[in-house]
Amino acid sequence: TKVVHVNIAFLNLDATDAIKQYATDKVTHCVRKLAHQDTEAHIVLKVEKTRQIAELSMHLSGADFIVKEESEDLYASIDMLTDSLSQQLRKHKEKVTRHH
Repeated sequence: TKVVHVNIAFLNLDATDAIKQYATDKVTHCVRKLAHQDTEAHIVLKVEKTRQIAELSMHLSGADFIVKEESEDLYASIDMLTDSLSQQLRKHKEKVTRHH
């Protein structure tokens, strides 16, 4: 299995194990399905007033992926983040496959 290192930073909110685990599991699952190599994902979870923001940056097979989602619920933001990420990864995979 591919190894996905997930680094999580928290801004303006408490780093709970629950949210850490949730974000790590979601992102790892998402990346493993579509990645062909070990990779590292950097996640920033932050709160600005009522906005719960999840950002992710990742470098994979020669491409940089940067995703940012926000909602009023951090778990929802993480869900939206992984949805966007898998779309980007899928698009990238198709592009790479077409070129070969």
